[in-house]
Parts: sequence; C-alpha cells; structure tokens
Amino acid sequence: MSYKLDISEDALSKLEDFGMSNAKILRQVFIKILSLRRKPKPQDCKELQNFTYAGFKGYRVDQGEYRIIYAVDEKNKTVKVGLIHPGIYE
Repeated sequence: MSYKLDISEDALSKLEDFGMSNAKILRQVFIKILSLRRKPKPQDCKELQNFTYAGFKGYRVDQGEYRIIYAVDEKNKTVKVGLIHPGIYE
C-alpha cells in the first residue's frame, strides 16, 4: 500500500528554489521524496532523537548533500515532509 505525501510550504519552497537553480538536484530530491510513498522508513533513514514533526516522531533521510526531514502518520498512511536543508557533515 502506498502512503500519501503531505509536503509543507517550506519544503515546497525549497523544491521551487531548486527548480530555478539546479534541475538535477530538484530531480534527485523529488525522487527521494516520492520513494517515501512506497517505503516511508527506508534503510538509510535515521530516527531523530527528541524531535517531532506535526505531532509524530521525526526522521531524516539524505539525498546527496541535502537532508529531508519528515514524519510518518501510520494511522492515516501519510508521510509529512517538513524541511529540506543542506546537511552538515562532520
């Protein structure tokens, strides 16, 4: 069963910015978001400690140098994408 996507205005704005500046990054990040519909907790996701989004436990998944922050509403089968931002690697 496929999950629905609920993409925040902040995340949509970031996708629009990619569309204006870098179509390759837009495509990669958007495909990663779409893949969350089939598998909302992929092997490469990380559960965020002490963080919730929209009242649900937060997760992050990386795509290139960007992090996608989201939550999963299992009851309503919805992936709620909150933020897309550059990852900080140590």
